[in-house]
Amino acid sequence: MNQKKNIIKKFPIKIKSNGDWLYKNNLIKKEALIKLFSSVLVVDKKNNFYLETPAEKGQIEVEDAPFVIKNFEIKNVNNKQEISFKTNIGEEIILSKVNPLIFKKNKKNTVPYVVIKKNINAKILRSVYYQLINKFINKNTKKKLKIKSKGYEVTLK
Repeated sequence: MNQKKNIIKKFPIKIKSNGDWLYKNNLIKKEALIKLFSSVLVVDKKNNFYLETPAEKGQIEVEDAPFVIKNFEIKNVNNKQEISFKTNIGEEIILSKVNPLIFKKNKKNTVPYVVIKKNINAKILRSVYYQLINKFINKNTKKKLKIKSKGYEVTLK
């Protein structure tokens, strides 16, 4: 193992709760650069985020989740419903057992997320979540609202 990699630096990078990436408090506008950084993004068991390459490792600040879900699409693939989420960096995530929907409570309410990779989550924007609920709501029943995607089923909260 590279000795330099054992030294963890603090990188002046922050990911805001709305999905904006900042370098020294300046907005990173190049999506290609954000995609590059996101490709080396890792998280530890204490929910500390790092950019890790074979040569070095640097801790970054993440306010909530490093990505946000900006929209979704319901598809029919081989006669099975799939819900495809699109992140703020253009990544497509199919809701499934591998990429499940989870809910976390914060001080004010319960927030929906999709697990996208290695315990890294994407927060579903409130407006997108309400659109998702409206697609599946049945106003004539009091049953809990369930959605299915790629053989995965989840109850919405």
